[in-house]
Amino acid sequence: MARDAMGDEAQLVELSKRWSTAINGRDRAALDDLMAPDFVLHKWDNTRDIARATWLDFLFKHINVTEFEQTAIVARVYGEVGVVTSKFPILRATFDDKPMGELHGYFMDVWRRVDGRWQVVSRTSADIAGRESDSGLDRVA
Repeated sequence: MARDAMGDEAQLVELSKRWSTAINGRDRAALDDLMAPDFVLHKWDNTRDIARATWLDFLFKHINVTEFEQTAIVARVYGEVGVVTSKFPILRATFDDKPMGELHGYFMDVWRRVDGRWQVVSRTSADIAGRESDSGLDRVA
Protein backbone atom coordinates (compact mmCIF):
# COMPACT_ATOMS: atom_id res chain seq x y z
CA MET A 1 0.00 0.00 0.00
CA ALA A 2 1.34 3.43 -0.91
CA ARG A 3 2.32 5.79 1.88
CA ASP A 4 -0.27 8.40 0.70
CA ALA A 5 -3.07 5.86 0.85
CA MET A 6 -2.15 5.02 4.44
CA GLY A 7 -2.24 8.74 5.29
CA ASP A 8 -5.58 9.13 3.52
CA GLU A 9 -7.00 6.16 5.38
CA ALA A 10 -5.92 7.56 8.75
CA GLN A 11 -7.42 10.92 7.76
CA LEU A 12 -10.73 9.28 6.85
CA VAL A 13 -10.87 7.45 10.18
CA GLU A 14 -10.37 10.79 11.97
CA LEU A 15 -12.96 12.52 9.75
CA SER A 16 -15.42 9.70 10.52
CA LYS A 17 -14.90 10.22 14.24
CA ARG A 18 -15.38 13.97 13.76
CA TRP A 19 -18.59 13.32 11.84
CA SER A 20 -19.96 11.10 14.65
CA THR A 21 -19.05 13.74 17.22
CA ALA A 22 -20.78 16.40 15.11
CA ILE A 23 -23.91 14.25 14.80
CA ASN A 24 -24.04 13.57 18.55
CA GLY A 25 -23.31 17.21 19.37
CA ARG A 26 -25.64 18.58 16.71
CA ASP A 27 -22.78 20.72 15.40
CA ARG A 28 -24.28 22.21 12.24
CA ALA A 29 -21.08 23.95 11.09
CA ALA A 30 -19.09 20.72 11.30
CA LEU A 31 -21.85 18.74 9.58
CA ASP A 32 -21.99 21.27 6.74
CA ASP A 33 -18.23 20.99 6.36
CA LEU A 34 -18.11 17.17 6.43
CA MET A 35 -21.23 16.28 4.43
CA ALA A 36 -21.41 16.75 0.66
CA PRO A 37 -24.42 18.66 -0.68
CA ASP A 38 -25.56 15.47 -2.45
CA PHE A 39 -25.26 13.26 0.67
CA VAL A 40 -27.85 10.45 0.96
CA LEU A 41 -28.56 8.06 3.83
CA HIS A 42 -29.44 4.54 2.62
CA LYS A 43 -30.65 1.44 4.37
CA TRP A 44 -28.87 -1.74 3.34
CA ASP A 45 -32.00 -3.32 1.87
CA ASN A 46 -32.92 -0.24 -0.20
CA THR A 47 -36.01 0.55 1.90
CA ARG A 48 -34.73 4.00 2.87
CA ASP A 49 -33.06 6.79 0.89
CA ILE A 50 -32.97 10.05 2.81
CA ALA A 51 -31.46 13.16 1.22
CA ARG A 52 -29.13 15.42 3.20
CA ALA A 53 -31.67 18.21 3.85
CA THR A 54 -34.29 15.78 5.16
CA TRP A 55 -31.74 13.92 7.29
CA LEU A 56 -30.50 17.16 8.84
CA ASP A 57 -34.09 18.23 9.49
CA PHE A 58 -34.73 14.93 11.31
CA LEU A 59 -31.52 15.33 13.32
CA PHE A 60 -32.14 18.90 14.43
CA LYS A 61 -35.92 18.85 14.87
CA HIS A 62 -36.94 15.30 15.74
CA ILE A 63 -34.12 12.93 16.74
CA ASN A 64 -32.33 12.97 20.07
CA VAL A 65 -29.49 10.46 20.33
CA THR A 66 -29.24 9.32 23.94
CA GLU A 67 -26.57 6.62 23.57
CA PHE A 68 -24.23 5.88 20.69
CA GLU A 69 -20.93 4.11 20.23
CA GLN A 70 -19.06 3.56 16.96
CA THR A 71 -16.19 1.06 16.81
CA ALA A 72 -14.09 -0.98 14.40
CA ILE A 73 -13.66 1.97 12.03
CA VAL A 74 -11.70 0.91 8.94
CA ALA A 75 -10.98 3.07 5.90
CA ARG A 76 -9.91 2.11 2.38
CA VAL A 77 -8.98 4.60 -0.34
CA TYR A 78 -9.48 4.08 -4.07
CA GLY A 79 -8.11 7.19 -5.77
CA GLU A 80 -10.46 10.03 -4.96
CA VAL A 81 -13.01 7.77 -3.25
CA GLY A 82 -12.82 6.42 0.28
CA VAL A 83 -14.95 3.73 1.88
CA VAL A 84 -15.21 3.62 5.67
CA THR A 85 -16.82 0.66 7.41
CA SER A 86 -17.67 0.52 11.10
CA LYS A 87 -20.04 -1.01 13.57
CA PHE A 88 -22.19 0.48 16.25
CA PRO A 89 -22.70 -1.79 19.26
CA ILE A 90 -25.47 0.48 20.56
CA LEU A 91 -27.66 3.27 19.26
CA ARG A 92 -30.50 4.52 21.38
CA ALA A 93 -32.54 7.58 20.44
CA THR A 94 -35.92 9.26 20.59
CA PHE A 95 -38.00 10.66 17.74
CA ASP A 96 -40.27 13.50 18.84
CA ASP A 97 -39.56 12.38 22.43
CA LYS A 98 -40.80 8.81 21.75
CA PRO A 99 -38.25 6.01 22.24
CA MET A 100 -37.01 4.45 18.99
CA GLY A 101 -35.66 1.40 20.81
CA GLU A 102 -32.15 0.04 20.86
CA LEU A 103 -30.27 -0.82 17.69
CA HIS A 104 -26.86 -2.10 16.74
CA GLY A 105 -25.38 -2.78 13.35
CA TYR A 106 -23.00 -1.61 10.68
CA PHE A 107 -22.24 1.46 8.58
CA MET A 108 -20.59 1.82 5.21
CA ASP A 109 -19.73 5.42 4.39
CA VAL A 110 -18.52 6.63 1.01
CA TRP A 111 -16.30 9.70 1.01
CA ARG A 112 -15.29 11.71 -2.06
CA ARG A 113 -12.22 13.93 -2.34
CA VAL A 114 -12.63 17.08 -4.43
CA ASP A 115 -9.82 19.65 -4.63
CA GLY A 116 -8.03 17.86 -1.78
CA ARG A 117 -11.03 17.96 0.58
CA TRP A 118 -12.90 14.86 1.77
CA GLN A 119 -16.69 14.91 2.23
CA VAL A 120 -19.05 12.05 2.97
CA VAL A 121 -21.55 11.47 0.13
CA SER A 122 -23.33 8.34 1.32
CA ARG A 123 -24.01 6.27 4.42
CA THR A 124 -25.51 2.81 4.16
CA SER A 125 -26.67 1.33 7.44
CA ALA A 126 -27.59 -2.19 8.43
CA ASP A 127 -29.64 -1.85 11.60
CA ILE A 128 -30.32 -4.81 13.88
CA ALA A 129 -32.80 -4.57 16.74
CA GLY A 130 -31.37 -4.60 20.25
CA ARG A 131 -27.99 -4.01 21.80
CA GLU A 132 -25.07 -6.02 20.44
CA SER A 133 -24.76 -9.19 22.50
CA ASP A 134 -21.60 -10.67 23.88
CA SER A 135 -22.57 -14.12 22.60
CA GLY A 136 -20.49 -13.76 19.46
CA LEU A 137 -23.49 -14.44 17.22
CA ASP A 138 -23.20 -10.99 15.67
CA ARG A 139 -19.56 -11.47 14.72
CA VAL A 140 -18.42 -12.59 11.31
CA ALA A 141 -15.25 -14.66 11.08
